[in-house]
Formats: sequence, C-alpha cells, structure tokens
Amino acid sequence: MQRVFKLLLFVVALASFAVFGQEKTKVKQLLSMDLAELLKVEVATGTDKQLSEAPAVVSVITADDIAAMGARNLSEAIERIPGLHVMPSINRVMPLFSIRGISTDSTPQVLVLIDGVDISEMTALSTPYAFEYPIHAVERIEIIRGPGSAVYGADAFSGVINVITRKAAQQDKLLVGISAGSFDTFDGWLNWDKQFDELQIAFSVSHTHHNSDNNRVTQYGVMDRDGEISNIHLNLDYQNFSFKNWYWRTKQNMGTGAAIWGNNYDVDRIDAMFSKLSWSDALTDVLNASIDFSYGQTTHDARFQLLPPGVWPVGNDGNVFLPPFTPVTFPDGVIGQPSATTQKVELSSAFIYSGYQDHRIRVGFGAKKFSLQDVKEIKNFGPGILDVQNIPESLQSDALIDVTGTPFVYTPDYDRDLWFLSVQDEWKIDENWELTAGLRYDNYSDFGSTTNPRLALVWSANEAITAKFLFGTAFRAPKVAELAFVNNPTTLGNPTLQPEQIETLEFVIDYRPGDDFNGALNFFSYQAEDLIQLDQSFTFQNNGEQDGYGAELEANWQATELLRLSANLSWLESERKTQNVDKERVPGLMAFVDMGYHFLANWRFTMQGYWIADRQREPGDNRPEVDDYLKLDANLAWQIDEHWDATLSIKNLTDDNVVEPVPDSALFGIGLGFPGDYPMLSRSIHANVTYVF
Repeated sequence: MQRVFKLLLFVVALASFAVFGQEKTKVKQLLSMDLAELLKVEVATGTDKQLSEAPAVVSVITADDIAAMGARNLSEAIERIPGLHVMPSINRVMPLFSIRGISTDSTPQVLVLIDGVDISEMTALSTPYAFEYPIHAVERIEIIRGPGSAVYGADAFSGVINVITRKAAQQDKLLVGISAGSFDTFDGWLNWDKQFDELQIAFSVSHTHHNSDNNRVTQYGVMDRDGEISNIHLNLDYQNFSFKNWYWRTKQNMGTGAAIWGNNYDVDRIDAMFSKLSWSDALTDVLNASIDFSYGQTTHDARFQLLPPGVWPVGNDGNVFLPPFTPVTFPDGVIGQPSATTQKVELSSAFIYSGYQDHRIRVGFGAKKFSLQDVKEIKNFGPGILDVQNIPESLQSDALIDVTGTPFVYTPDYDRDLWFLSVQDEWKIDENWELTAGLRYDNYSDFGSTTNPRLALVWSANEAITAKFLFGTAFRAPKVAELAFVNNPTTLGNPTLQPEQIETLEFVIDYRPGDDFNGALNFFSYQAEDLIQLDQSFTFQNNGEQDGYGAELEANWQATELLRLSANLSWLESERKTQNVDKERVPGLMAFVDMGYHFLANWRFTMQGYWIADRQREPGDNRPEVDDYLKLDANLAWQIDEHWDATLSIKNLTDDNVVEPVPDSALFGIGLGFPGDYPMLSRSIHANVTYVF
C-alpha cells in the first residue's frame, strides 16, 4: 500500500504541475532541453561526434542536470542512467557501479576516469578506496554502456564513466557555496575562474563532513559511516595546452569493515593526486595531433578490526578459521593495518587524418607504467606472528607486530608495464550510412597481450531516426589482489590468471522528431568468460562465465515551456552460465522518472522516482526474497537574484526502507556477517546557498 501511495503521489505531482503550468504567464525558460543535445562527445571514439551519431550507447549528464536533481555526489548523479545501478560493496559499503548486471564486489569491470585519466586502484578497485566524489567542480559526466576497450583498453568492460571537470568561464567569476543537512552533513565549496590574456584558470575546492544515519541499523547497532572528503581541482588552459590537476583526501569509517562484523573501529584514509598535461593542434588541414602525459599517485592506509575481542580458532599458518584449529584469545580483537602507495604514469598520443575522401582515420599509441610500492602492514595474526610453533593461548593487548619488509606482509611490491596501439576508421559510406571500425592491441608485462576490435554501423534513416548496429569486445586485466596477494586471511593471488573477456552485440534506435522530444530503444546481448572468482581454497581462478541480454528504453519530453519529463526503463536477464542460475543481487528491472517544472519567476521544482526490482538471492540462500523499492527525491530551487541561489533537497521523500542484498555467507551460522542485508540512507534533507561575486 505504501508503494502504491508513493506512486500516486508522484503521478499527482506531475499532473498538478502540468495543469498549473498552463495557467501561468510564460517566463524565461530555465528548464531547457538537456545540454547534451548540443554537445559533441569524445568518450565513444576519441573524436568529436554528435551524441545521436556516436557509435556507442552514450549518455551525458550536465552540470545543470546535476543541480536540478539536487545530486550531492557522483553516485547520486549517475543513478538516473538506464541499465546502471549503484550498489554497495560487501567490503566497506563503498559504491559499486553495476552496468547491465555485470559486477563484482570491487567493480573493476567499469573504467572510471576524471578528465580522461584512469583513477583505478591497482590492487582491486576501479576507484580509490572509500571513493565518493563531490560534484561542485563537474562540467558534465559522459557514460558509455557497453564495451570500450577498443578505445580505452583495460577495465572498459561493461562501461566507461568519464567525469569532465570545469573549464574557466568567459568572464572572471567567483562562486562560494555552503550546504547543511541531515546526519550532521556540512559542505563548503568555492569555484574561481580567472583569465590572464590567453591563460584561463578554473580553480575549485570543496570540503564535506558527515556523520552516521542513525536509522541505518544492523545487528551490531548503527552503521558507522562518519567521514570527510577534501577535493581540489586546478585546471589551466593556454593556447593549445591544458594542464588539469586533482587532489582528493578522505577519511571514512567503513561501517562494515571487511564485511565480517560491524564496528566503529575500521577506517580508511586515502590521499590521491592526479595530473594531466595535454597538447593538441592541427598540423595541416587534414592532420590533427594530440599528446597526453599523466601521473597519478594514491596512498591508502586502513585499520581493520576483522573480528571482535574473544576466542577465535587459529590455523597452523597463523590465520583464523583455517584448520587444524588452536583456540586463541584476542583481547583487542583480530586486527590488521595495511597500507600501500600506487603510482601510475602514462604517455599517449593520437593522430587524426581526414585526407582520404569519406574517411577519418585515428591512430593512437602509448605506454603506461603501474607500481605498487611502500607496502606496510601491522597485525596480530598470520604467518610469522602466530604459527604452529608459537601459538599462545592468549595474546597480550599490545601484540601488534610490524611485518613490513618481511615475507609475511599481505602482498609484495608489484610492477606492471604495458604499451598499446589502436587504429580506427570512420567511413562515411554515403549520406546516410557510416561505419566505424577499430582495433586496439595491448601488451602487458605480467600476463601477455590482448586484442579487442569494435564495429559500429550507423544509419541515419531520416532527420528523426538513427539506427545503430554495434559489436565490440573488451577485457578486464587481473588486479594485484588477484595475482599476488599472500598471507591474506580471505583471498590468495594466482599469478597464472588471464584477463576477463566479453563480447557484446547492440542494436539502437534513436528517435528525435523535434526540439521538444527525443528517445532511444537499446537491445543488447553479451557473453563474458574467464571471469575471475574465488575457488574453494580462496584462490582466484578464471572459472566464471556470465551471459546476459536485455533492453533499455529512454525518453525526454519538453511537454510545455515550463514542464519537462524524462523517463527510462531497463530490463535484464543475466545468468551465471556454468551454474545455470540467475546473477544474484543485480536488478532485473529498473525504472527512473524525472519531472522538472519552472514556476513563478525564479522557482524550479523537480522530483525523481527510482524503482528497483527483481533482485535474486544465490542458489541455496533460504532468506526471504529481496524487497523491491520505489524511492522518491524532491528538489526546490530559488534564484533569488543575479547573485544568490538557494535550494532545498529531500532524498527518500517518503522514508522508504531501502536495502541492498548481501551474499549468503557461512559467517551467519556463527553470528557474524550481515544476514539482514545492508540498510541504505533514510530520509534526508539538505539546504544549499550559493553566491556569485
């Protein structure tokens, strides 16, 4: 009944504002068509393309879209994309980006970029640990659904998320903003644009602090998610050069730690910085060139209380739960404190030649160097600390041992080099047909080489309808945790691993009959193999396969001068082929509806609805089915004058009990783990004020 009430509330809101809009005098149209209609995107091919003609399934979210929906971070901004679901990891409850049902507990199958720079964490993740990205410096977000390895290489497996940060405005400008709201959340930010002749400067800085949502309760009490984020961008543009810099620091309580139990002890501390220097120019009338050099460094320091104080069984190698057992008392719990630094250097170049009639050829090549170094670990369990020769009956409270520089650390230092070559031809067959064919070769120092092709045939049937026939392959390179981890209580690396592979077929119909409406219908099918999974000995193996198919329908309608509606619906059938069972945890059905209405002179109201349904348990998991949910958000914005703006946002308006499923676990039998699934945020209210000098 509550779900029906929320759905009726949403429909009534749409209808009432539509009627109200017809009765109002026309005012300046602030709620215009999505700016993506005017954008050219490069995320799909590495060359400029109109969005409707891009040889891929591409979505663009603009800064105006983000402001209209009251999104406060990247996860909230991209939830509107069809086929994409933001779900929590079982480790740290950090956001995972599942595209078309392809996901693992660390989301390495999605390539996440900031200004085209790969920000993945070398050991396991597609983002730094505890990643959450504020949106105050974002100009737009470009998202590919489907394989992208022919352009981007590794990890563009199920999709690509590229965050484009701000460029300097046409005039000098200073904006400051503050936000406060539920869970003792406070945000402060500053955006400064300055021009000195041909030098353009865009500087952004923000800081966020939040406490825990007291309604997110597990069997261990309130889930501890206290944290803070500092985020700085400095972008410089001069003639044909651009220099983009990003610094990010976070301290985040994990809430679930290693997903063994919940406590207020576990915390992640991360410092990350990335820089990219780019040059591009037209060398001749038919030849353009670009060169990019980027450097990134991430330092991660974690503190885990893996198990609470008590008596725990220790195996002969010193790890818990591995037979034969010796009972050991841990007065302060089972504790581990790992840390490491990841460094990445990349040099790449691309040349675009249009000297052949009806062809545009792009050749790219480059090299990358990855290194995991400065590995440190302090703990009170494991080889070299508790072993068969010296397992005591009880540890002392100060029994933490520094195993840094010994064979007993959780992973050795690790280096990876690669070089790549890509070729792409965009062939304008005639006025209505264009064929894009591409191929990329990547050669890795640790596991060998991989080659990934793509084909895209785009047919402009008429001014309103475009059809796309797409084929592509992609790969996901094994992470260091999967290749090299040792002395780890839950996972062991396997140096013989090969990359994960996927093949995808897509058919897209894009319909744009006029300026007030656009829509698209996408059909897709994929086969993924050599997926990396743990075997019964907790060692990673290439033993997984997953097949999937589905459809995505989306539409945007400027119903009146004042009212705009957007909606999408996603359907997915996905199964683990080797077990012949449905893929667990990911939604089989998703829907999103967005209504925006501009009323009076300077007021705008928006409402979003998110429906998530048909999430499966694993075979043999006898817990109740995962409940579907319908979540509503609302946002009211007031442009007070040319300097002042204010907004009021309510997330989870009707305070729905939103949960995300947790995999079945043997820990449930001993009173650990999270058998009740993860509670998501309850209703929250935030108010923002900005001032432009």
